[in-house]
Amino acid sequence: MFDLRFDSTRSKCDLDSDNTRKSRAGVEGPTSTEHCWTSLESPTFFLFSHRPCPIRRRRSFRANHPSPEKNSPSMTLGGSGGSSVVVPRNFRLLEELERGEKGIGDGTVSYGMDDGDDIYMRSWTGTIIGPHNTVHEGRIYQLKLFCDKDYPEKPPSVRFHSRVNMTCVNPDTGVVDPRKFAVLGNWQRDYTMEYILTQLKKEMATSHNRKLVQPPEGTCF
Repeated sequence: MFDLRFDSTRSKCDLDSDNTRKSRAGVEGPTSTEHCWTSLESPTFFLFSHRPCPIRRRRSFRANHPSPEKNSPSMTLGGSGGSSVVVPRNFRLLEELERGEKGIGDGTVSYGMDDGDDIYMRSWTGTIIGPHNTVHEGRIYQLKLFCDKDYPEKPPSVRFHSRVNMTCVNPDTGVVDPRKFAVLGNWQRDYTMEYILTQLKKEMATSHNRKLVQPPEGTCF
């Protein structure tokens, strides 16, 4: 029979043979022991009586399972040159949501989710404050954006909730016409809701929109 002891603080294995202890009973000083020093990461245990047995070391866990950080590709929104990982729809929308909550530029453009319980994050509300030196100055326009399940491969539908008179907006429904608004008509995957709103604000300041007579402020479609 063998007695196995393990000192975790020093990673030392002490093994005493019953026969050896009996033969040395009554003799002062330490009993006959053998020690093996091992790494804390991969401790090695072995048994012996008079002669040590061959040591079998465990293979390193890290050697069999490389760190995922070094081998996993990183997610990007696109970028120029070379291949890139396509960010899943919900990850993309979460990033847009975070940016919208932090605030955009001078605060004249903003957006946020309509329903925080909608796991598909489809319905959004945007706000544009009219640009200076135009008939839109100081007015607050509210818009509805709907990101379907194919977003951002395809553009969201955009509709003004506040009444506005613009060449790219349907005067009866408030829907922004993709045929008259290049951002929607020539949609690219890296465009965002923020980009849509900032471009609509610029559209308000163009020569063919800046002086158009507007409906009474505060009215809605």
